[in-house]
Amino acid sequence: MMRVTAISIAALGLVSIPAWAGGNVPEQVTFTKDVLPILQENCQVCHRDSGANLAGMVAPMSFTSYADTRPWAKAIAREASTRAMPPWHASAESHGVFDNERTLTDGEIDIIVAWAKTGAKRGNPADAPAPMKFESFDGWTIGKPDLVLTFDDAYFVADDVEDQYHDIEITLTDEQLPESRWIRGIEFLPGSQAVHHIIAYAHAPGREGDQNTGMLAGMAPGTDPATFPDGYGVFLEKGSKIRFQMHYHKESGAGTGVWDQSEMALVFCDEPVKPVRIESIAYGAFEIPPNVTNWRVGAARTLDKDTVVLAWMPHMHLRGIAARYDAYYPDGTHESLLDVKKYDFNWQTSYEYLEPKRLPAGTRLEMQMWYDNSSERAEAIGFNADRAVKFGGPTTDEMDLAWFTFSEVEAARNTTEGGD
Repeated sequence: MMRVTAISIAALGLVSIPAWAGGNVPEQVTFTKDVLPILQENCQVCHRDSGANLAGMVAPMSFTSYADTRPWAKAIAREASTRAMPPWHASAESHGVFDNERTLTDGEIDIIVAWAKTGAKRGNPADAPAPMKFESFDGWTIGKPDLVLTFDDAYFVADDVEDQYHDIEITLTDEQLPESRWIRGIEFLPGSQAVHHIIAYAHAPGREGDQNTGMLAGMAPGTDPATFPDGYGVFLEKGSKIRFQMHYHKESGAGTGVWDQSEMALVFCDEPVKPVRIESIAYGAFEIPPNVTNWRVGAARTLDKDTVVLAWMPHMHLRGIAARYDAYYPDGTHESLLDVKKYDFNWQTSYEYLEPKRLPAGTRLEMQMWYDNSSERAEAIGFNADRAVKFGGPTTDEMDLAWFTFSEVEAARNTTEGGD
């Protein structure tokens, strides 16, 4: 059983629908003519039978037909008008910057709300657009994999486990990888509901003990697969050892143990490309006091060489509420690169550039993250607000990892600086 999206059981109780602005809403709003095209464009990739599995987040209902969608009209209107769905948490200022942006226009929201408030009428079936066609690749969204890797043996997450980090290592055989290859796409499929996140590392022969080599990609709830633009990729050497860093999180107790055999799919590219790296900016040595709101943690990193950034991915835990990346350029100018005003632990999005972002040598990248350790949030989310919280692996501790995916124009040494 996999996690479900935020528009699930809780949405059943929603009866109040916000007023809409009006705008260019048709006088007669119907499902077939007005609403279905919006759902096809923005929602059906997940909300359909065998819809996209975003790192364990699976839509619990289908929006492909009127019969399936009609019972959810008020819930859809509520989720759309509050912008809880589609899940996208970057500020409006970055609209059009990221390739995987999931947003509705004000006009589209107005139409959905108007449809729900006026009886959620079906309309003329002849007005409906042709059904969307989605290619099937055995559950993978990056296309047909060239190689699928999994553990040699399934791993049992024991009854008494609440939070557990566990490394599982396999060695690539000549049959699996006859020659070294460049990777252009990586996707994970959690093998159980206990999987919180996976980070995969590749250690080339003779470098197995080097902890700084070969991070391939990672996933957490709601993360899109890692797909690199044309001309970029990750190099995987023949005979490498693949280390899966598994983080399991579940309720502990008798009968809660589960078997896990998660999978990772790889899609290769034929031509040599520019090497991609994934690293993070983090302070780490912070402490969030008990019963505080809006607590800020910051860190920075100065780039020694020209760098092309492909994606940003802020990572916090239950107390995380907002994140921001800023660039301070050598000429004294400043630019906000990403502003996540409403961070959601259940949708840890990787914000992938439509066009890779080039940053000159000497650019100072600053990250800021904010946390809410109040009793109000603790009651709503489920943690203890009466203790100081430090950086740590368990979900009930916190992290301040400002991940970014990049390619340096030249190999470089970088510096990391701390914050408050």
